[in-house]
Amino acid sequence: MTQFASLLLLKTVLLSGLALWLSVVVVNNLTAFRGGVFSVGSMMAMQLFDQAPAISTPLLSRRVTSEGWHRLVYGFVVIVEIVVALLLVYAALASLGAFLGYADATAAIGYANLALAGFVAMGLIMLVGGAWFAYYIRQEGAQITHFALIGLGLAAGLVINIPTP
Repeated sequence: MTQFASLLLLKTVLLSGLALWLSVVVVNNLTAFRGGVFSVGSMMAMQLFDQAPAISTPLLSRRVTSEGWHRLVYGFVVIVEIVVALLLVYAALASLGAFLGYADATAAIGYANLALAGFVAMGLIMLVGGAWFAYYIRQEGAQITHFALIGLGLAAGLVINIPTP
């Protein structure tokens, strides 16, 4: 196998893995939609601030207790996940096509960059939304996860854009 082919294989495996992982996340989020609404609603209502020791802060004025808003926000997140998963699937197929010699490698990289830009944007949407409700105070694990998603997207972007000989 040439260096060019092995690099295309690596890119294909990376994109396929991300596409598969996010597709599983989408299936899980659709299957357990009510649980996801509850989880997002808990964050938006800032319920953990009321647990002992209670935290009193002016940021509590941002509480959103409406289940309708919780459902809408969670639905938006799931839609973003679906779009990004589809972009990743398309990019993975384009990369596979390039690996097999049926598609242009440069075009495949362009599709991958679009998908990874969506992946990073998805992480940023979650990060900014969580920050609005100060989730880093009692849900720091969620914030770390969102930073990790952004880092993963950026690292994947670096790998995807390694020049092929």
